[in-house]
Amino acid sequence: MRWTESLTRPDDWTRPELLLADTGILPYLSVARSSEGYVDLFAMRRKGQDPDAPLEIVYASQYQTGRPITGWHSIGNPHAQDRAQAAAVGAPVAVVDGSDVVHVFVRSATGGVFTRRRGREGTWGKWTALPCKRVRDGISAVVTRSGRVELFMPADKGVYVWRQEKPGGSLDRAPNLVFIAGPGTASGIESYEDRITHFWRDDATGEVVAYRLPAPGGEDVPPAPLSGRSGRGPLALSRCVVDGYDCTVLAQAEETGTLAVTAYPTEMESAGAWWADTREPCEGVPALARDRAGRLVVAAIGREGGLSVTRQRVDQQGMALEAWRRL
Repeated sequence: MRWTESLTRPDDWTRPELLLADTGILPYLSVARSSEGYVDLFAMRRKGQDPDAPLEIVYASQYQTGRPITGWHSIGNPHAQDRAQAAAVGAPVAVVDGSDVVHVFVRSATGGVFTRRRGREGTWGKWTALPCKRVRDGISAVVTRSGRVELFMPADKGVYVWRQEKPGGSLDRAPNLVFIAGPGTASGIESYEDRITHFWRDDATGEVVAYRLPAPGGEDVPPAPLSGRSGRGPLALSRCVVDGYDCTVLAQAEETGTLAVTAYPTEMESAGAWWADTREPCEGVPALARDRAGRLVVAAIGREGGLSVTRQRVDQQGMALEAWRRL
């Protein structure tokens, strides 16, 4: 489903559009956007009515805002020769690097990770296995403004990190991290000039923590606690100006089924996080973005599948939001 806001009439939205209807598509979507504004949607499709039928990774493209989206195209499955394993792959995560190369990452049925790339000319390479094991659900991939990709993969005994040292370069393995992240809770955002802050929930406590890889020769600082134990799943992340300061904003779905937000000066986790429950119903993961004026926009899907949005109020101090609008 797609809701679109008018460029000329702020807060005026189109009715929801059903896109690319297909009874085999599972309820999951990863969106990869290039520097030129091209968008690829990645999903999973079940090949047959049997719940144990193999899955295939599919994508559809929109080459310009307002233009039609192509139909679904399949890029297969890294377990194409094994029906049982092909039915048990994880959800795809896709990003576009600074060379306009599309990277797709998929957790394998056996706990490894496969990747496949599409070059600028539009040709897909082969599925390639990354040397790792016992990877959990919830791979997080982040692209910096310079176009560098960083991959964060929680595993049973730590975290695998793969990163490009420069945009368009090879994806190289960084030292493993010893932290244990809860399955399906990792996310990340560029916090300052090509530096990425990763967030996850501690596997033992459920608390939200933030962490940045140390610079070469720099001090390795432990993950910073940010409370948030009352939430579930991964965080939605954005940055915006609050009271004149560049702040990182976090949103989460509460266990009670509502949405909560917090904000703190970017990379100053020591300031702490005070979560505010908005009381707005939220099923699944909320979303954050900034509008053309730089204001934070918060979106959530309610219990009946409708979309609700709110915006940052700049006429008040702190992280204040307008009244929710149900579209």
